[in-house]
Amino acid sequence: MTEMRRLSIVIPSYNARALLRRTLRTIAVAAPEAEVLVVDGASHDGSPEMVAAEFPDVRLLRFPNHGFGHATNRGLEAATGEYLLLCNSDLFVSRSALETMLARLASDRLLAGVGPVLLNEDGTRQHVFGAFYWPNWFPIRTPARVPLISGACLMTRRDVLEAIGALDENFFLYNEEWDWCARALRAGYHLELVPEEVVHVGSGSTSPSPDLRLEAQRGFLYLAQKHAPSVVLQALRRAMQFEGFSYKRMDPRPRHRAMWAKLESLSQREAYLESPFPLSGRGAMPTDATHWRELAVAERLPITGRHSIPRIEAQRAEESGRVEVAVDGVRRIERARVVPLRAPKLARAGS
Repeated sequence: MTEMRRLSIVIPSYNARALLRRTLRTIAVAAPEAEVLVVDGASHDGSPEMVAAEFPDVRLLRFPNHGFGHATNRGLEAATGEYLLLCNSDLFVSRSALETMLARLASDRLLAGVGPVLLNEDGTRQHVFGAFYWPNWFPIRTPARVPLISGACLMTRRDVLEAIGALDENFFLYNEEWDWCARALRAGYHLELVPEEVVHVGSGSTSPSPDLRLEAQRGFLYLAQKHAPSVVLQALRRAMQFEGFSYKRMDPRPRHRAMWAKLESLSQREAYLESPFPLSGRGAMPTDATHWRELAVAERLPITGRHSIPRIEAQRAEESGRVEVAVDGVRRIERARVVPLRAPKLARAGS
C-alpha cells in the first residue's frame, strides 16, 4: 500500500526495554516502509542503547522525562509522514490494522483520528476508559464513530494536527488523549474505531504508585476545567477535596496519606496544574515547529502550543463570559460557560 510509505510511527518510551523490543520487531514486519521514531524519556534500563544497537533504521530521540504528551509531541515534530501513528511501547500492531486505519483516514477528510480494538495478551477485549465507555460493550464489525480513542494506538493526519494541535503537555500521564479527542470533536471532526484487533499489554512502563494516582485525578480536574461546564468542574473539585480529606485520615500507608493530603490541597486551591511530576513548561508556549507546513506565517501558532488553556483563554473569554482572578498566586476561574464534551451516538461509517 503506497500510503504506508507516508506513515510515521511515534513511540514514547520509558524503561520498557523488553516490550519495546517486541513492539519494534512487530512494526519491522508489519510496516517496514514506515518511518519509526522512538522518543526516550531518560530511561535507565538500557532502552535507548538497545534501540541504537538492534534497530539502526529507527530514529532515536532522547529527552528528559516530562511525560507522555511531551515525548509524543517531540516525536510528532520530528516526523516527516503525512499520516501519524501514536503507538505505545507495549503495543503489537498488525499490517492489516495499519492499512485499514490508513484507508479510513485517506477516504474521509473529516475523520480526525482512528484506532483499532485493543486486546489483552490473553485475547480478551481491553476495556479502555473504564466501564462508562460504551464502545467497550459493543462488537465492532464495521468502522464505528466513537467519542474517544485510546492514545495507545491512535492514527491521525498532519493536517488535523495543524488544525487542532497536538497533545497538551500540561498532562504528564493520563487524560491527554481525552483532551485531544474533545478538541477534535469541537472542531467538527469525528473519530472512529475500526474492526481490527491489536494487542496492548498495558502499564508496560508504569507501576501503581501514589503519585500516579494523584496525577490521574489532578489531570482529570484540569481536563474538566478545559471542557466541562463550571457546575460539573466544581462538583468534581469538591468530591476530590472530600476524598482527599477523608482518606488522608483513614489510609494506613504513609505515602498514600501524603498523596491524599496533596489531592485535598490542590482541589481546594483549584491548582489544577500542580502535578506531582515535572511538567515540560511548554504546554502553553510556542515551540519550534518550522518544519510544519505553512507554520512560517507569523500569526499561526505551532501545533504543540496553541491548544492549552492560557493560549485559548483570550479567544474564548468574550463568548464564554469567563472571569479569572488570582488568589495567592493561584489562577482561579470564577465564572465560565464552556461547550461540554459531546458523546456522538454509535453510527456506521458514512451514515
